[in-house]
Amino acid sequence: MSNKKLRVGIHGFGRIGRAVARINFERNAFELVAINDVNPDVDNLAYLLKYDSTYGRFKGEAKAEGNAIVINKDQRVHVFNADAPGSARWSDLGVDIVIDAAGRPVLPGELDRLKAQGVRHCIVTNETPLALPVKPVIVGVNHETVSVADFALSTVTCDANAFVPVMSLLQEKFGVDYGSLTTLHPWLGYQKLLDGRALPDSNPGHVPSTYVLGRSATQSLIPKTTSCIRASSLVLPWLEEAFVSVSYRVPTAIVSSADIVIKLSRPTDRATVIAAFEEAEKKQRYPVLCNSHEALVSVDFAGTECSAAVDHRWTSSRKAGQLKLILWYDNEWGYGSRVVDLVDHLAGLHG
Repeated sequence: MSNKKLRVGIHGFGRIGRAVARINFERNAFELVAINDVNPDVDNLAYLLKYDSTYGRFKGEAKAEGNAIVINKDQRVHVFNADAPGSARWSDLGVDIVIDAAGRPVLPGELDRLKAQGVRHCIVTNETPLALPVKPVIVGVNHETVSVADFALSTVTCDANAFVPVMSLLQEKFGVDYGSLTTLHPWLGYQKLLDGRALPDSNPGHVPSTYVLGRSATQSLIPKTTSCIRASSLVLPWLEEAFVSVSYRVPTAIVSSADIVIKLSRPTDRATVIAAFEEAEKKQRYPVLCNSHEALVSVDFAGTECSAAVDHRWTSSRKAGQLKLILWYDNEWGYGSRVVDLVDHLAGLHG
């Protein structure tokens, strides 16, 4: 990691915002100086950081003190309660990077307001419209193309962070003609415990186009469309026409999976594919890809920092070039780890 720590503010202290904060407190990659959230209750924000039903207790001390959360008695993280990222007073604290983890579409005007405050970079933790001047970044694939001149960056989606590094490696080593992708994703906060009206997701004014997202998230596998291919094609454009996809929301709290079937341009055997992934894991700077050979289930990958764990128990190939892969990824911790990696990479660029 870089020796220089950038000053960071997090806008939106929900699942991803808190995961990024926890990961950074373990890795000490940057100096977290501010949080902005619509929740005005600082005690509640500190409580949610300290206790987590998925990841357990915070590995340190965290308590509310006035308009701040004090970490380990000596780190004071100021808490704003502005309704938009550009409205928080980041400039008062000399914030270098704002991580927009609110899960809502970023607005061009907000980017301008952040830039006017002297913020060097804004990292958006979701897919952004093509019309916006936001550079999509998948760490491990194209993060080295980022420059100090890139103000707005998007770490796209958790599914794309798992899928793109795998497809990039396969394309480089064997070529990819086409394929299919099925993702299994844990429930999200806007879903229902009991059947009811399909609620809008984090996108204001958006109403789900299918009633199934109003069904009980804890009782069924819920089929739905996925944005993974569209999001992935922002970094690897050839994927958009090469893949078909579908997704299921599954009744678990954490860890996603991807079931991929691919037609390789240059057929190869199972051992060669596994060797390619194991070589890639050894050479990578950040822990993007990892390999698993054990008999594990989804919960065993909770808290895993890699973007995609390739479960080679299920890796299989045929002479015609057909390849099947199963991936596991912690959709919060793995994704949050890449956000922290991107901040670290930016720190290195700024020296």
